[in-house]
Amino acid sequence: MSTVLNFNDEYSDFDPFSMAFRNNPHAYYDDLLQNSPGFMLLEGIPSAYVARHDQVLAVLRDPAKFSSLKPKNLPGMERVDFFNSKPVMNYSDPPEHGRLRKVTQPVFTPRRMQEASTEMARMITEILDGVGQGETIEVVSAITKKLAVELLLTHFLGVEEKDQHIFFNYVKTLSSLDKMRPGDPKPKEFLDAWDEGTAYCREALKRAAQEQSDNAIGLIYQAMQGDVLSDDEVMAMMITLLIGGVSTMASSATSALYHMAANPELAQRIRKDPALAKIQCEEAFRYDPPVTLVMRFAMEDVEIGGKLIRKGMPVYTMIAVANRDPAVFPEPDRFSLDRENMRQLSFGFGIHNCIGNAITRATVPLLVVEVANRYPNLSIDPTRGIDWETSPRSRHIGAMTLRT
Repeated sequence: MSTVLNFNDEYSDFDPFSMAFRNNPHAYYDDLLQNSPGFMLLEGIPSAYVARHDQVLAVLRDPAKFSSLKPKNLPGMERVDFFNSKPVMNYSDPPEHGRLRKVTQPVFTPRRMQEASTEMARMITEILDGVGQGETIEVVSAITKKLAVELLLTHFLGVEEKDQHIFFNYVKTLSSLDKMRPGDPKPKEFLDAWDEGTAYCREALKRAAQEQSDNAIGLIYQAMQGDVLSDDEVMAMMITLLIGGVSTMASSATSALYHMAANPELAQRIRKDPALAKIQCEEAFRYDPPVTLVMRFAMEDVEIGGKLIRKGMPVYTMIAVANRDPAVFPEPDRFSLDRENMRQLSFGFGIHNCIGNAITRATVPLLVVEVANRYPNLSIDPTRGIDWETSPRSRHIGAMTLRT
């Protein structure tokens, strides 16, 4: 059932941050696609959204016309200030973007990816060895998040288990930003968690200066090459890698397993042809993208779809909606391994392509194949089902109970 958006002259009543949209986004998709680009007033600020695949792609691929740098003092940005107003790749433009990406790039080099391939398989085997056939399990905590944390936070980022609570605690405080209104001070719990993280980074940088380390902060330190980064900037980079890595991998893996459990035919096809696991994962990324929208800011007057987006306007690029654009994905609400293209935009596009997408695309298919082979009777527990978690820019399965 779709939701009809109301228009008052130029502006609709659409609010991408509203709980109504976050809890039931699919009800809005038809209207958003039909009216894209559309305009709205958010916190009194004229803003635009783009929802069609070609329009979202046009915005994402042109950083000169659509900046990623959030204007200061723009109402509403408090709710998505996940990096405590520090510069990060996600919200920067060239040349700053290139400098920050260069510093973090060594964490996910092809060499480290190749070295990690054996570790990926080992971790998957070890985790699934603890789950027997015929059991009822909560998949996110038992498998998908556990795998993402062990592989990314422990192996790639090099954060020891005794220190991981520092970053988990920080991520938990992000929900407090969602309650902020323009002019509100940042919540104390958020600032305290940030300070704890920067203290960790400060000590880690000291160690990196004294010894050659292969963990994330050690590699970031080596890649600085004369650049001076503050503890806060390193903390922001670690949070970028954590959110962009752990959350992306866990949510994508959970979605892939959900669709396989909901449709046993998919699992049967993957058992016969393991190469289909990569397609299964790409379709899961399209169907349930870990990030539902990203923001850009118009640097000049730009015409898209016959409508004028004015200079200075915030532009909400609706990735999840674009991934359901029937002009690109026929029968977009059907999960299928037989699509002619997989041009989903879940990992962004161009210079802001998600830095951790390679490890997710390498790991999740391995998990899918192993689960398909181990649990031929995989199904969703009908008594518990699934629970969704939302934030202003994400929507993913937060808990899912399966019968193996």
